[in-house]
Amino acid sequence: MAEETKPKTKICKYCKSEIPADAKICPHCRKRQSGGKLKWIIIAFVVICIIAAASGGGDKPEKVASSTAETDSSASEAMTTAPSTSDAASTTAQTESTAEAESTTDAESADDTFTIGDTVEYDGIQVTLSAAILSNGDGQFITPDDGKYFLGLIFDINNQSSSDISISSIMSFEAYCDDYSLNLDLTGYQAPEFDELSQIDGSVAAGKRMNGVICYQVPKDFSTFEISCTPDFWGNNKVTFKFNKDEVDSSAISQ
Repeated sequence: MAEETKPKTKICKYCKSEIPADAKICPHCRKRQSGGKLKWIIIAFVVICIIAAASGGGDKPEKVASSTAETDSSASEAMTTAPSTSDAASTTAQTESTAEAESTTDAESADDTFTIGDTVEYDGIQVTLSAAILSNGDGQFITPDDGKYFLGLIFDINNQSSSDISISSIMSFEAYCDDYSLNLDLTGYQAPEFDELSQIDGSVAAGKRMNGVICYQVPKDFSTFEISCTPDFWGNNKVTFKFNKDEVDSSAISQ
């Protein structure tokens, strides 16, 4: 059987001239003959990027529940500030304009900022700021500094993912009171309101939950407080819980 021989020439894809079989550039039209594989590699890369963007580009922590107290408070405020019949006509335009501006602001911040009672979920893991409680301590040995309260933030972690997770009160959270950064207060954990709770530190097995508290000291006349949560199991995603002093449980300091 005669050995098959390879052709010594080929036809240029562009000018259709006969050129040597191993020529990469046509000597007549000077156009490169190879590149078919490169084209398909580029196409495949673009397709992979599109699929990756479609499947993961929009993923971020989202609110899945909120407190009833927040809804009741909003309803009460709306009733209190509603205009009387006599001046309703003159304030309608202003009310609509204000509502539109607030709606725009809320839409811009709703994805990133949450409040007491909200549950935020991402990748099968839920984080809830269940309560924020002010405390004077026990009045004897466990007391905050002069002019300050203990503030305990109670979090609930619900791990419905398929993997164990870890959370750290030091590494996973960052707190600010009236825009000033705060450090954890170890004494506050011993206050009567929190001494039955563990610190929000440790591992949570798949399908299990953790409930714990983080304590700070805040000025008695503070206005706003915010705490950002950036746990390892959420990658670089960060959510911020923000609230005012009048939203905090102050029953312990009013006794």
